Amino acid sequence: MNATLLQQHLRSATGTTVSTQTVRNRLHGVGLYARRPIVCVTLTSRYRRDCRKWATEHVNSRRNEWSNVLFSDESRFSVHPDNRRIFIWRDHGSRNNHSFVHESVRFGGGGVLVHGGISIDGRTELYIIRDGPLTDHRYRDEILRPIVVPYAAAIGYDFILMDDNCRRHCANLVEDFLFEEGIIRMEWPACSPDMNPIKHVWDVLGRRVAGRQPPHKLSKNWKELF
Repeated sequence: MNATLLQQHLRSATGTTVSTQTVRNRLHGVGLYARRPIVCVTLTSRYRRDCRKWATEHVNSRRNEWSNVLFSDESRFSVHPDNRRIFIWRDHGSRNNHSFVHESVRFGGGGVLVHGGISIDGRTELYIIRDGPLTDHRYRDEILRPIVVPYAAAIGYDFILMDDNCRRHCANLVEDFLFEEGIIRMEWPACSPDMNPIKHVWDVLGRRVAGRQPPHKLSKNWKELF
């Protein structure tokens, strides 16, 4: 609820008319400020139950039990900074001062879809997915075969892949390929992206990319961005 709605509710309930700025000032006076809400997926009772069950089953797992797991995922990054997150302090009449102007590209300016994987003792190369969407065929031929299979061989026979339940990951040809390669998948509850630790990596990476001026292309070497 914003200051305008609060102003309207106050006028409707008490007949008192105050400015929206007065409403903001009073809210700020008691420590309340406008903030963007955290966005999460919609969780049904079934999804909540499955997530809790999975967490309960793994809560006491030790480090050595996680060391053979590769957490993988895809994420999209904007190649231009998100100016909506930027706030500046300036004096009256300086709006057009070059120091206070942030350039942006209309219609989003494009983005880059990448794939990566992390484990306790290592990580894969950051793979940039070019020339269209990531299909099930591309997932098998560009990610599983050249990236995941060698990584699995390096970890050993007890390797486990975590790659969530999205449609392209669960396609029949992907399932058949993993079976032929002897790669076991970790059972993963639906609608639970916050449980995948690689999401924290994407968050940090996104902040580093957005903070670069001018924007740079993503590098396959993650260390350059950390």
